[in-house]
Amino acid sequence: MKSLCLAVAALLCLVSVSHAARIDTAFRYSTVETRHFAIHYHQGLEGVARRAAGMAEEIHDKLTREFQWHPAGKTQVVLIDDSDFTNGLAITIPYNTIYLEVVPPTLTSTLGEYDDWLKTLFTHEYAHIVSADPARGYSKVTRAIFGKPLPWMDPLSALLFLSTAPPNTFLPRWWHEGMATWAETKYTGQGRGKSSYYDMIFRTAVAEDNLPTVDQINGDVPEWPSGHFPYIYGYRLQRYIAETYGDDVAGKLTLGHAGRFPYTITGPARANFGGKSYREVYRDMIASLKDEQSRRVAALALQPFTPLSTIYDAGENLTSPRFSPDGSRIAFSRRDPRDHTTVIVTDVSGNKVAEFRRQLSDGSLSWSPDGRSIYFTQAEVNSGFNLYQDLYVYDLDQGRSTRLTEGERLGDVQVSPDGKHFAAVASSRGSQNIVLMAAGTPGGYSPAAAITSYTEERVSGPRFSPDGRSICYVLTDNAGTSSLRIYDLATKTDTPLLSAGSTLAYPAWAPDASIIYYVSDETGVFNVFAYDLRDRKSYQVSHLLSGALQPDPAPDGSRLLVAKYTSRGFKIAQLGVDRAQWRERRGPALPLTRTLPAAVGQPAGASSAQPVPSPAPAAGALSLDRPSQTSQGGQVSTPAPYNALDTLAPRFWLPRIYADGPDGIVLGAFTAGADAVGYHSYALSAAYSSERKRGYYSLLYNNDSFYPTLTLRAHAEPFLYADLYQNGNDYWELNRGVSLQASIPINRLESHYRLLAGYEIVDQEALTPLRPDGTLYGVPVFQGRRDNLFAGIDFDNVLKYPYSVSSEEGRRISLLYRHYARDLGSDINLSEYSATYQEYLRLPLKTPRHQVVYLRFSGALADGDLQFGQQAFQMGGPPSDLNKFPLRGYPVRSMAGKYVATGTLEYRSPIMYPLHGIGTVPAFAEKLHGALFVDAGQVWDDHRSFHGDETRVGAGVELRADVTLGYWVKVTPALGFAHGFNKGGEDQIYFTLYLGL
Repeated sequence: MKSLCLAVAALLCLVSVSHAARIDTAFRYSTVETRHFAIHYHQGLEGVARRAAGMAEEIHDKLTREFQWHPAGKTQVVLIDDSDFTNGLAITIPYNTIYLEVVPPTLTSTLGEYDDWLKTLFTHEYAHIVSADPARGYSKVTRAIFGKPLPWMDPLSALLFLSTAPPNTFLPRWWHEGMATWAETKYTGQGRGKSSYYDMIFRTAVAEDNLPTVDQINGDVPEWPSGHFPYIYGYRLQRYIAETYGDDVAGKLTLGHAGRFPYTITGPARANFGGKSYREVYRDMIASLKDEQSRRVAALALQPFTPLSTIYDAGENLTSPRFSPDGSRIAFSRRDPRDHTTVIVTDVSGNKVAEFRRQLSDGSLSWSPDGRSIYFTQAEVNSGFNLYQDLYVYDLDQGRSTRLTEGERLGDVQVSPDGKHFAAVASSRGSQNIVLMAAGTPGGYSPAAAITSYTEERVSGPRFSPDGRSICYVLTDNAGTSSLRIYDLATKTDTPLLSAGSTLAYPAWAPDASIIYYVSDETGVFNVFAYDLRDRKSYQVSHLLSGALQPDPAPDGSRLLVAKYTSRGFKIAQLGVDRAQWRERRGPALPLTRTLPAAVGQPAGASSAQPVPSPAPAAGALSLDRPSQTSQGGQVSTPAPYNALDTLAPRFWLPRIYADGPDGIVLGAFTAGADAVGYHSYALSAAYSSERKRGYYSLLYNNDSFYPTLTLRAHAEPFLYADLYQNGNDYWELNRGVSLQASIPINRLESHYRLLAGYEIVDQEALTPLRPDGTLYGVPVFQGRRDNLFAGIDFDNVLKYPYSVSSEEGRRISLLYRHYARDLGSDINLSEYSATYQEYLRLPLKTPRHQVVYLRFSGALADGDLQFGQQAFQMGGPPSDLNKFPLRGYPVRSMAGKYVATGTLEYRSPIMYPLHGIGTVPAFAEKLHGALFVDAGQVWDDHRSFHGDETRVGAGVELRADVTLGYWVKVTPALGFAHGFNKGGEDQIYFTLYLGL
């Protein structure tokens, strides 16, 4: 789950020029309101919205008491079902908004142990709101004046943003995620902090002496559990603080930070921790954690652990192991921060025999009965917007993957023993169910047909029995109960075998169909169990220190494959099947970190004669077809069509100060906004120059409510041409214009096209005094209209991995054409063509990994009236976002002409990975890397033709560092040296800043 409070990211979400609509335009939203929330949901999510409205006020009451803060105005909650992967997002600027993906979480997501998944998600995200939103002291004053602002794109605005945004916005990720995960754990029956998954991570990290330092949870460490450090250890720190310094400290810290300037985090810590800093308290927490988990390890070690033999460990997250039908090979999914996700096939000894790439997925695999193909699921963009999983097959003989379904939203796919059917889990509108699909030729697969009809509950792990007549699976309800069930395909009956408040997951049939293996944490550890269908009893098969998931029996029944947990991720291992070692009476166990639901009448291992009933509606559950009362007595409105205007009005403003000449000072203000769903967004600036007695403005508006995206820009702003003719003189211009652009995305998960077209009206007027003949120092300057039609196309399939020092694979292509004509209202006739091509080539070298060759070619030409400096293409200087034609080793924009062509060849290599900072200082050094480069380019025009000996060449070296500043912002500063070898060349020592290489 991703929770986001950083305002800069909110700015990108709200007012950036989007390449495509962000939400499926087929969704039609409605709104229901409670006293403190407006809940927006699209068709099909009426039931989820009903549950959300029923729990919202209770969550509000608990968390506002905990954090001692009541947000002003209603929090907007957007429910959406556009992904097969659980996620959440909380934004506090410019107003409080929560986004919830409504698919139930899987066990491997770390959210999989819950009593009510929607309540857990809602509580976590609302905890972000009430802990990040508070204002006290100076921030209360600035909020009353400015609201909760976003920054404009200038240094002064950034400084004002730091001074006026909610101070808690700038706290470390471990603070935000630790607080939210602690609140989710305290105020729900489960929560991640009480999960056996978190306990497994802590226990194994202590046993293997692999615990992070506080600076590492500050930064973005790519190692396992990548991305989860702030959640896991931030939670554990907050739990330690509550246990040691009082259960009310969360609120004291929240308000303490809310009155202090950003990044001065030590004061509230020392005030509440007896003079200790966060760094010192974190060190105390680690000592406490070691003591706690060492005792748990000792308790488990009272009995010998089940021996596991490692089959394959090259990679960080190796999961879903599956024996081939003849038992000679093993397939499993491999995720690793150094590479693309793949499926690996080995022999039984772990020697790799095949590997193929796989996109984002649930990780599940299934062999074809003949062992020649592997079926798997993976996600792809569906209908242009939604991230849904479908079924694919990989032919091992041909080495090719083929897509078999479109938009079916399938997970946990398993093929029947005769190869004629597939069983899978299908997600839809917050619910999951088992579906069947008949096999056939590619493209001839029948639509998935549901055989269960659960509502807003999780279904997982369907597996065909060896004779193909039955399917076992696990149902997890919203009371914290899991049940192992069998569906008989012939009689269409669904029978529960056992139910438990502890986790039940990953069922798998023994080859003789007498046993169903499964994983449970009833001993406090994820161990393998076996349910004997003959004597209707459950036996403990393994006794492990860390834990294991996803058992798969060999075809001869002699051993089991498992995904074994280590502190560096999951590895593929096996254990022997020895019935004599199984225990009906459990071995050494740890006390569960959570309370089991009282409704469960029988422990794991006991039989159930009746189907496990669905839980009764929760207290406060509401009907959305009429006004109702919440459990706290607050009114709930009648559902109404979503109205974007309710949240579109400006919520903040900040001043702007800039120049419109050598001595001109411009004073103004800006604001921005967006509706909660994201159909409309805008940024607006207005200013006045007392020197010139003139007003300025700029407007950017995006409409994402339909396809394609429409973007309207309008502006009247001063524009500086620094050193326009390379003679040391600056030229100021008033640039006025309006443009309307339509952009059409063609999105895939790992590639993107964008088609764009539009019309622009532009008027250029001199602000710098000119001679009567319209020249500046004897050189003509253009004034007048430059109206134009434009069209373009962008393509991007570039890939980058957590350990990469830059993008490593793929290419980017951008083409743009502009047509200026007097028939269009322009004062010139001109056609402009520009193109950029970038290629990333990953070198197949192992030491060091992630070496890359980067190629870049760019060029432009103008055909028609081009005789003014503002219109010429300019070349020279180091790369930057504003320098379209860089040439290192030559002065910035030192060459200009009607035609330009540049090229870059660059070798990039990592030097080291520090992965450290200094305590809680808001700076983290992630990577140090270098580049050797050669740039070449030439400009020419009608009076100066292209000649090879006029090509300018520069070469040099750059030292770069990937750092995280302010806990959130990733930048790559670079120090470079370049030498220009031709006319006009020079030795340059320069500094530049990259925002995403």
